[in-house]
Amino acid sequence: MAATMLATGAAAAMHSPPAGDLSVMAVSLLGTAGLGIATALVVRRISHRISFTAQIVTFVVIALALSVVNVGVAAGLMFLSRHDLEVLFVLLAFSVVATAGPAFLMGRHTGRRVSEIEGATQRVADGDLATRILDPGTDEIGRIAGAIDAMTAKLELAERRQVENEAARRELFAAISHDLRTPLAAMRATIEALIDGVVTDDTTRDRYLATAAAEIRRASALIDDLFELATIDAGELRLHFELLNVEDLIAEAVDAFQPQVSQKGIRLEFERHGGCSVQADAQRLGRVLYNLLQNALRHTPPDGSIVLSTQVVDGAVEVVVRDTGEGIPANDADRVFERFYRGEKSRSREFGGSGLGLSIARGIVQAHGGSIRVQGGSTGAAIAFRIPVAS
Repeated sequence: MAATMLATGAAAAMHSPPAGDLSVMAVSLLGTAGLGIATALVVRRISHRISFTAQIVTFVVIALALSVVNVGVAAGLMFLSRHDLEVLFVLLAFSVVATAGPAFLMGRHTGRRVSEIEGATQRVADGDLATRILDPGTDEIGRIAGAIDAMTAKLELAERRQVENEAARRELFAAISHDLRTPLAAMRATIEALIDGVVTDDTTRDRYLATAAAEIRRASALIDDLFELATIDAGELRLHFELLNVEDLIAEAVDAFQPQVSQKGIRLEFERHGGCSVQADAQRLGRVLYNLLQNALRHTPPDGSIVLSTQVVDGAVEVVVRDTGEGIPANDADRVFERFYRGEKSRSREFGGSGLGLSIARGIVQAHGGSIRVQGGSTGAAIAFRIPVAS
């Protein structure tokens, strides 16, 4: 339409028409321009109620119709010869068909792409988060489709994590219930026996009381572990960093465990390598060593051995606790740090423990900016953790 207006104006300038004809031409041009703008505003206002194809075809038809009007006005003012006018109208008629057809096809193609996106979003809304838009393209519509695919992928990941967290929550409550029920049941039976007068002699009564006290300590230790783990999960673990030698801390832990390992007939050894200073919380790091030694002690048979070693690797102090127990199956290696996970029967509740020790150890090590893992070996089990060397 704009091209027609310019062409008509140029023709008018070349033929120097009278002022009256120029006024008529100006009214025609301004009128058709205003009509075009009004049409655009109307279509824009109702665009959410009509198809994209209809919008494109409407614009094309209106533009060509306004061009025909301007040509007609020009012919009426005799700016064009009759022969030229006939040729021009034939060309305009052909232009209407040649332009409206491709516009219709382009609109239908765009409409199909929009419908595909609509269908995909509806499937996502219905819960099918595996839905993806095939070949979205790289234009504006393609970018919208890509954004929808990215959003769907995040929703799918969030749903999967929610399912995993819910399963972990149920497993956690079941494990807590089981582990608390056992000592509570033992304490109840012991106390009821004392109340009912089943026990009469002092020796047996003292043994019953000692059993009840042991079960209370067991339940208390489990509750303390749960509190520690909750603190770690909430990111509220407070660390008091100081420069310390890891080997001195290990030596203290080895001395503290010597009575237990000697009673069980296990050899506890420490291989020093020197130069192992780190910035760490001594109490928390001591808790890591305690948990790893307790885990190794539970799974090492009499006449077995537990060996601790240190070395500096890639700017970090690595501590390895290796035992000669039954080992950790390959399929359990990635799960031993999960809370309440005890793996196969060979490393089950018959060995005691809350199943939280390694989870707590991992949380403390990670809070120090380190890492912990199961280390491969031919016999027994080995757990290694690293803490960055003090700069």
